Amino acid sequence: MMPFAAQTVKDIPVRAIKLCGLTWSGDVLWFSEAVSNQIFALDPVTAEVTHRIPCPGVRTDLTTLDGRLIQVVGERRDLRVIDPATGAELDTVANPRPDNLLCGLEATSDGIWFGYEDLRQVDLRDSADLSLLASFPVRYSVAGLTVSDNYLVYADYQNAMINVVDLEDHRDVASYSVAGNPTGVTWDGSRIWYCDYTTLQLRAIEVPGIVKG
Repeated sequence: MMPFAAQTVKDIPVRAIKLCGLTWSGDVLWFSEAVSNQIFALDPVTAEVTHRIPCPGVRTDLTTLDGRLIQVVGERRDLRVIDPATGAELDTVANPRPDNLLCGLEATSDGIWFGYEDLRQVDLRDSADLSLLASFPVRYSVAGLTVSDNYLVYADYQNAMINVVDLEDHRDVASYSVAGNPTGVTWDGSRIWYCDYTTLQLRAIEVPGIVKG
């Protein structure tokens, strides 16, 4: 599958060394950083950081569920549940595949999506008990993922690509080459945002005809 070239429509430089997760809460972008071990809320209009939360052991992706943040943490890639208002740690849940590299995480009304870098695999699990609902392979290693409508979008760090999977038949349908190297990825209803690990920016791209709001 030959990748298309994605056009960047917005760049926001951030003060970071190792950009990890990225998620959209409806009004702000939350991104995590593995050297300062913090999670930041950023206004995409003003590009201002409006809130910071300490989070020891930050690793890979980040999502929101029922108004709470969930960050992948530690060597075993467990899930830490955090109150975004206070920064309080509410719970820690074990990685359902503790021997594998959990890098993508996205909570939706269907459940929580898990993307594994080493397995090149995506799991959908029940948000209440993490029981497995579905599982399918993907073409490339997962560095972060998000979901919109009937599509799952995941970042491929090594090949500098954003990839789109049709969720009806679990098939990669498009790939987009992007600037830098993407890690965390999210969807704000009109654009795909990703963490550019190489240049330390949050970048937005549009994917017309594939991902819809």
